[in-house]
Amino acid sequence: MTNVVITGASSGLGACIAYEMNAQADEHEQLNIINWSLDTGIDVRDRDSVDVAATKFKDQSVDILINCAGINHIDFVPDLEPHDWDRVMDTNAKGIYITTRALLPYLKGGTILNIVSNASHMPMTSSLAYNASKGAAEIMTKQMSRELIKTHGITVFGISPNKLKNTGMSEYIDNKVQELRGWTAEEARNYQLASLPAGVETDPETLAEFIAFILSTKERHRYFAGCIIPYGL
Repeated sequence: MTNVVITGASSGLGACIAYEMNAQADEHEQLNIINWSLDTGIDVRDRDSVDVAATKFKDQSVDILINCAGINHIDFVPDLEPHDWDRVMDTNAKGIYITTRALLPYLKGGTILNIVSNASHMPMTSSLAYNASKGAAEIMTKQMSRELIKTHGITVFGISPNKLKNTGMSEYIDNKVQELRGWTAEEARNYQLASLPAGVETDPETLAEFIAFILSTKERHRYFAGCIIPYGL
């Protein structure tokens, strides 16, 4: 039995990854995908919530942890409230630490994939908390790789997509940009597309296909250890 824990797998990219991993699984492979999200009663920001969920693996192992849960908050710096800063940082950065720490006893020899973002290296207007959280997620991924391969034999790497399309977060971004800038939907869309090298937003289903493929065997991702794979600039 291959156990895969995906945080935030109720919607968006996390749900697409869960679907594609099941779709690509060999007919003889027993794949057990576990969704850790608020919808399943697990808050990645809360250590007690995560620790209780982790104890369910006490008699088995976890082969893959995908840290995909993420939220955004868009506001200009003077309008960004501390509680919104904390909410974003606690989910996007602290959540990675909490889930990883809880599952370490069961992940020996396994894999951790952190979903980062191009926001980790590309400053974006009105996105101080999100930029900071994803910058933290990137360096956390590199640090964890350096440490955990030695102590637990765990391969850690990240994937950094640009703006995903047709997700709850992308809808929030589109609406908030229109609100803050006073733009029409078309003006907001044209502004955002102009910054994307491919000229289109990232399709989460296509990205999920790629992720499922490279995670299907250790040999396909072993040498990504410590890397942040760009998926768009």
